[in-house]
Amino acid sequence: MSWPDRDTRLHRIFRELQEKGLIDRRRRLIRCTFTPSIRGCPALNCIRYRRSFYEKNLSEASDDILRFVLLHEEGHARKGSSLLSALPALPVLLCFMFFCHPFLQTEGLPVTKPILIALLLLIAFFAYRTYYHRMCDEEFTADRYAADAMRRCYRVRDPGALLQNLLSALIPGAPVSCNRGLISALFRAEPNYRPSIAERVERVRDRAASRDRSLAAHRTGSGLSR
Repeated sequence: MSWPDRDTRLHRIFRELQEKGLIDRRRRLIRCTFTPSIRGCPALNCIRYRRSFYEKNLSEASDDILRFVLLHEEGHARKGSSLLSALPALPVLLCFMFFCHPFLQTEGLPVTKPILIALLLLIAFFAYRTYYHRMCDEEFTADRYAADAMRRCYRVRDPGALLQNLLSALIPGAPVSCNRGLISALFRAEPNYRPSIAERVERVRDRAASRDRSLAAHRTGSGLSR
């Protein structure tokens, strides 16, 4: 399959989802060299993808998996916060303000500088921890949006299987289970942190099972009332 054909398939599925109302009609799908993978961007009202990432990881994927990917990113674009993306820049901005202030350029008050540096480090730590925890929550929210849409509009009985196949291919070295130790959770703040594959799949399947039980109970109640 040639590159234009592969690109056309992604855009065709994107337009299909827009026609069904699952992706905002004003949303754009654009290639972006500066995006490491594929990202829904609420601030720019678009879904950006890197061509090399798509070619390597998604060009041979099934239509359902591509639908799930695009719907997941639509979940980020709809329910994500554009302010959250600016949070990592907060410590950098504070450092710039503090260290460029004339007060810190003087020779006096030698005790003040270490205190301010310690304060900046503390602010940076909690800012990044907040950022990664919020990003973790956004992943679950985007998964739910994609899974609900696939079940409702494409009759996919187990969207968790789509998610598991997708993540296993994209993140071959990702942990299968989630380590819930307090100390490890406190210091686990690397930039590529994501929830474990098992936890994400489990949440999607639990939500689907809960909805099935609610639907069955509703049907039973409707039958008894006749």
